[in-house]
Amino acid sequence: MRKIIFEAIGNLILVSLFAAVIIEVFVTNVKYTNDGSQFTTGTISSIFLIYLIVFLISRWVLSKKDKSYSLKQGEFSAADEREKNNAYFASIVSYKSTIISLFIALGIFVFINNLLNPPFDIELNLFVSGVVLFTLVICIGFLSYAIAWVFQDTR
Repeated sequence: MRKIIFEAIGNLILVSLFAAVIIEVFVTNVKYTNDGSQFTTGTISSIFLIYLIVFLISRWVLSKKDKSYSLKQGEFSAADEREKNNAYFASIVSYKSTIISLFIALGIFVFINNLLNPPFDIELNLFVSGVVLFTLVICIGFLSYAIAWVFQDTR
């Protein structure tokens, strides 16, 4: 169960930081100059890279300490048949929750796009809201997998 919680929390943080990096890069590089193109990054990009390295090293350390954990399989690593059944059950729950949340996010995005008509930079805010909604869908998938796995394991 430790590897599932470790992977879920690690992936949630990783996806959230990645979305923040995408938004940061888009916002900081939206200005065009006559001198040519410039590409700048901020502190969130540095935090993301540091976290990525720490997370990969942590996964490697966990794979050395726990022989049932595989770097290639991640949270799908299974020590026995019970863990395989838990992973199967959690995958079904995660798939269903991801699809449902994707439809909800699509509806929210269409609502934001068509009905709100905000009085600010529409292009930038639609991009940001799209990235945030897509990130939430992915995080819901990871979170539902972890919760379903733990629920099935403790049942």
